[in-house]
Amino acid sequence: MDRKAQSEIITTVLIILLVLAAVVIVWQVVQSTIESGAKTIEGTSACIGIDLKIVSANSTSDRIAITRLSGGDTNAVANIKFLVEGLSVTDSGISVLAPATTKSLEPLETKTYTGFTLTKGDKVEVAAIFNDDEGTVCNIMDEALAED
Repeated sequence: MDRKAQSEIITTVLIILLVLAAVVIVWQVVQSTIESGAKTIEGTSACIGIDLKIVSANSTSDRIAITRLSGGDTNAVANIKFLVEGLSVTDSGISVLAPATTKSLEPLETKTYTGFTLTKGDKVEVAAIFNDDEGTVCNIMDEALAED
């Protein structure tokens, strides 16, 4: 066999190996991007059927009443995220007025939450936190101004 033919074969094999290595590297990057995007879509899709409505935000009693409209799984909403004037209100300070025992909301249920410091005119926003492994938080679902 000719030496020139051997070097051409070796060169071809090396080029094929380099191309395969490049394909594997590019696939790893693409695959991780696709997986992270799929998780985002999955979490966001859970928010589609859920809708929250602020019934009242009372600065005199520092209470916010929320109604969950129909739609979505019954036990999908584990908790509610509150923003008062753009600042997140800590979950430990928030409680639900009796007779409710949990902070979750079922479809067509209204609960009144306390533990806020509201001033008349404060912008109050709410979002759902889901009962999934990641604790998915939906975008702001409703907003209102605190009243007396």
